[in-house]
Amino acid sequence: MVKRPFVLWLIWQNIETRQRYHIGNLSSLNGEYTFSYELSGKRRTLFDAINDGYKLHLSFRDIKKIYKSDRLFEAFARRLPDKRRPDFHELLQSFGLSKDYTDMDLLRATGGRLATDPYEFVSPIYKYNDHFDFDFYIAGWRYYEGEKVLQKLKNNDEVRFELDLENPKDSKAVAVFTRNSDVKLGFIPAFYSGFMYDVIKNNGKYSAKIEQVNINAKPQLKVKIIVFGQSTINEDKDSEFDVIEQLTLI
Repeated sequence: MVKRPFVLWLIWQNIETRQRYHIGNLSSLNGEYTFSYELSGKRRTLFDAINDGYKLHLSFRDIKKIYKSDRLFEAFARRLPDKRRPDFHELLQSFGLSKDYTDMDLLRATGGRLATDPYEFVSPIYKYNDHFDFDFYIAGWRYYEGEKVLQKLKNNDEVRFELDLENPKDSKAVAVFTRNSDVKLGFIPAFYSGFMYDVIKNNGKYSAKIEQVNINAKPQLKVKIIVFGQSTINEDKDSEFDVIEQLTLI
């Protein structure tokens, strides 16, 4: 099986306008890390962010350069929790991570968020020809019924998506339910819901299953879902940013 890189999107948010932009891509494969700015997207990418006030990261001043390193770039590594903290093992458990985690695993789990800036890392949607796949942790877990059935959930259990057309916060919200018992577990995160909404509305084929159950993790990291599908729809012009990325499998 061909191995593909572990990719994270770097998101920047203008604190005043609340607009979010997909400005860069961090990837890791076979011990090598690369970072480059997002120049190929059609909307809400780097140039749009610059027009909304974004200044290039001080560690990455060349827009066109593909930066490479044999270790996680220091600018991003400093966003990870300190391994020396006495509760680090418990912290890993709260993120649903095992002892053999990678820096990219931890960066994804934490989002690399700091209180001092508006950056965040999220996982991408992989699209190749008319097929796609992505995975996500169920959003809004603490507000719905997941805890009641958590002990019964298993890897590879199918889940069901349902459009929430009356959601006051997201016109393209997609709820996640257990397949057979109709227990509402939460929602697809807003990063991906616009895309999945259009797949469903256009009768795209997809399957959604539980990939990981983390009983002791934080609520937002309790259950991870993986989605595989087929769709020929175009990206939604109203999406918050360009959520579809054409990736070459290496």
